[in-house]
Amino acid sequence: MKDEVFLDSGIFIAFLVRSDRLHEETVTLFAHPPKRWCTSVLVISEVYSWFLHRLGEETARTLRPLLESLTDLEILAPDASHLAAVWRKLDALRGHKLTYVDASSLVWLQRRKIKTVWGTDHHLGIEGASVVPGSALF
Repeated sequence: MKDEVFLDSGIFIAFLVRSDRLHEETVTLFAHPPKRWCTSVLVISEVYSWFLHRLGEETARTLRPLLESLTDLEILAPDASHLAAVWRKLDALRGHKLTYVDASSLVWLQRRKIKTVWGTDHHLGIEGASVVPGSALF
């Protein structure tokens, strides 16, 4: 989808954690949302788990109201063909130390022709996408 933006886990964490070094940048991004944006069930699961295990259940529960406030955010759910494509992606990119969620996100980026990721994981740029605001490693 042309001009669509994919939201990765780091963007949600930076937005919800005020002490995060990228918090102000993410606040600015969310203040000017794209016309089309999406994330995946797997990314949401990853973010919820990150909050739950690092900051506790109450902080993890702040994710739901944020997601509900993001007008027209499409949440992508994998089907059997997507899951098979993830394994192929992991095989094709062996040595990059991708998580399963990262490989899944790369499959979504490829299938939907998404060129921009809001996130902090440099791995999501290995096939040409721009990662905004990005990380110090990229």
